[in-house]
Amino acid sequence: MKSYITVAKEHRIEYIVEKSRFIATAIPCETEEEAQAGIARINKEFWDATHNCTAYALGPGQEQQRSSDNGEPSGTAGKPMLEVLKKTGITNTLIVVTRYFGGIKLGAGGLIRAYSHSAAEVIHDAPKTLYAPRQIVSLTIDYSYYGAIERFLQEQAYHYESEFAEQVKLLIYVDPDKVDSLETTMTNLTNGQQAWDLLESKMVALPYTE
Repeated sequence: MKSYITVAKEHRIEYIVEKSRFIATAIPCETEEEAQAGIARINKEFWDATHNCTAYALGPGQEQQRSSDNGEPSGTAGKPMLEVLKKTGITNTLIVVTRYFGGIKLGAGGLIRAYSHSAAEVIHDAPKTLYAPRQIVSLTIDYSYYGAIERFLQEQAYHYESEFAEQVKLLIYVDPDKVDSLETTMTNLTNGQQAWDLLESKMVALPYTE
């Protein structure tokens, strides 16, 4: 299982260059069909635009990549937008940059800069989600240890869930490489008075901050 980052939800920004209006929309998508549906929806929304240029990457390692200049000079729109996705590593994401021509030609270099900037800005501003493999650990402790353990987990930004019964049971989502060190820390914090079990490993969605 490989970690990857995607946009968490649809996001849009606008950018104006020499009276041309660029509207960049970033859309999360997991399949080719979802990407094409997103393109069709934006084309319908901005049916009167001069161009709706697109780029998307799919798969944990950006295995699927597509782009379209949608009538702009070859290589001046879709490819620069795709390069932004490749550079950031963001995947399972579609970018559509809509252009309303303002009457002043930008030239090839100007178009590349405008489409690249629009794509980079919408990706930078969009909320993002990290999908990462996590080992789920079950930790059962007495209430007397809960305060110290909760403080540690919060300080170290662990994702966890708590259940309260006769004892406290925590489900902690751990980076596989940190399981052993976490077990050592939990043993120290509880003086060895804990029940520790390894459960399943799975991909989980986590908030991502740059």
